Amino acid sequence: MRLFVGIRVKNDVPRSERGPLRDAVRAAYAALGAVQPWPEENTTQDLRWVPSEGRVATIFRSNEEPPIRERDGWIGNKARCWSWTGIMGGDLHARLRSSTAATADDEAIWSGIGSFALLGATPDALVAYTNQHRSESVYWISTPTAVVVSNSAALLATMRGNGTPEYSRVGTAAFLMHGLPFADATPFEGVRTLDAAAKLSSDERTDLRITYDEVEQDDSAADVSATAETIAQGLVDYAKVLASGSGEVAAAITGGKDSRLVVSTLHAAGIDFSTYTNGLPESGEAAVGTTVTGALGVEHKLVTPPVRRSAGGAAIIEAKPELQAWTTLRSTGGMGNAFTMLPDPSRPHLSTTRKTNFGGQGGEIIRGGFARELGETPSSSDAVSALTSRWFNNKDLLTPLAAEAVRADIQGYLDFADRDPVRATFLAYVTNRTGRWLATMRHGESVTSSHTTLLINNQMVRLLRTLPSRMLLGERIAHEVMATLAPEVVDLPFFRDRWAFEKKGPDPMYKPESWDDRAPYSAHDQPRAGYNWRSAYNKPLASYFKEFVLSQEKSLLFDLIDRTAVAEMFDGKRYRAPAAWALFSSQFMADGRWLEASAPSAATIEIEIPA
Repeated sequence: MRLFVGIRVKNDVPRSERGPLRDAVRAAYAALGAVQPWPEENTTQDLRWVPSEGRVATIFRSNEEPPIRERDGWIGNKARCWSWTGIMGGDLHARLRSSTAATADDEAIWSGIGSFALLGATPDALVAYTNQHRSESVYWISTPTAVVVSNSAALLATMRGNGTPEYSRVGTAAFLMHGLPFADATPFEGVRTLDAAAKLSSDERTDLRITYDEVEQDDSAADVSATAETIAQGLVDYAKVLASGSGEVAAAITGGKDSRLVVSTLHAAGIDFSTYTNGLPESGEAAVGTTVTGALGVEHKLVTPPVRRSAGGAAIIEAKPELQAWTTLRSTGGMGNAFTMLPDPSRPHLSTTRKTNFGGQGGEIIRGGFARELGETPSSSDAVSALTSRWFNNKDLLTPLAAEAVRADIQGYLDFADRDPVRATFLAYVTNRTGRWLATMRHGESVTSSHTTLLINNQMVRLLRTLPSRMLLGERIAHEVMATLAPEVVDLPFFRDRWAFEKKGPDPMYKPESWDDRAPYSAHDQPRAGYNWRSAYNKPLASYFKEFVLSQEKSLLFDLIDRTAVAEMFDGKRYRAPAAWALFSSQFMADGRWLEASAPSAATIEIEIPA
């Protein structure tokens, strides 16, 4: 993981007065010490750039050992410095070496290959850039004397609170509403999220202004095949960048489309790699994954969860929710959902010279985002319904006032859906589903291993933004890309899914005669085919969550949730696992225990696996 902080003292502070800058640097270091998820002995870079004159200072810290220059994360001399998270292409890296915050080519940064957040500084100017999807996020605060920018919202909140973060009711309610961050509000009061494809500037002209990459839509584009070939080649090129210098390359394969796109790309790129599937032997994901990798001639293995026998002889998995919450929230800076458990952040970072692990995260972008769920002639109400049904899935657990505040935070997208249903649902997915989710969870994962998220290549997303709306429907672009990369797997059945354009029946434009052959693998005769202990109903786990969430004397959550509805959810047979874990994670966050430097002692819950 790499953490950066940029500080610029405001213009109304005399330039000769250095005290405010020194105070801000001191506060940033104290906050960094509080929220840095890895132990100090794992730090590999600790850099401070503070010119002898001027208004600006930057801090950069990392626990990575970068094997290639695109992952360096830092370029600097006395006149200027750049720092970034994630990975960028060699062309942009070379441009940064010959430019400053004042002379940088905005369009070259916004259209660069990779997935990164970028901070640039000169003695008197500070700039920060986000990608088209902002899955490498930038956050900022404004204090009475300075503008402070970082890729850690928790760090800024700790600075702003003089050592103790103040939590935001709107940001926490938004997290609970969906189960993951999706709104612009963060869980921290006063900490703002920089928009996607944006540039924040603080200089002699203004203390703070934000400008945007105004991507123009090309309504004349009509050739799906040509567009797919361009995207496919871009994926191959990016896969080679991500795998560069790596010892072992592995890729997760499930029964879905996104992981299949990843392995298709690696295969087309000529990269030597193996695959794996997490799950039980009866897993439908593993069955489909085995078929796909067999068709490509790629090694595949099943990674099973640790199963043991209870005193009564039942097969069980042991869960430690508080440990899971600590590792996830500590890694994500207080913003993750422990439904997805992240590794222990005290583990040494796994260098990509040893292993690079690819996943299918963000793949829904190439499939059109939420627009993939729309029909061929979508209405405004279709788009609004697609957004609210996905984003407001836990609305019934919140108070009406909390739900209304969250809706107000994302009202701009609902208004946009009235004007352009397809564009709104696509961009909402790119910037507020993939962007906000990956900025939390994938950023958290980077504590122990570097980013290798192929399907969020910034350059590809910018190209998709230029396409006419009709080309984003039905998953036709993704289908054509896979057919270009690996035609031998594009027609193999998915696990309980189909390509969107033929879900309701044969499509006359694509092999209608073999539609039955592409019927999803359902595994209805295997009760454990889709089993996932985190989402399966388990009374001891639900009871534990209920006690943890509702038994506190006072809590921020009690201003936001309908306690009766939450209790009924925990008691009911229709268990909503992401919501339950989100409530548990938020209570753990509000308690402040994620800020503890070491893992708590944790209760163990036995979860029975069905026969």
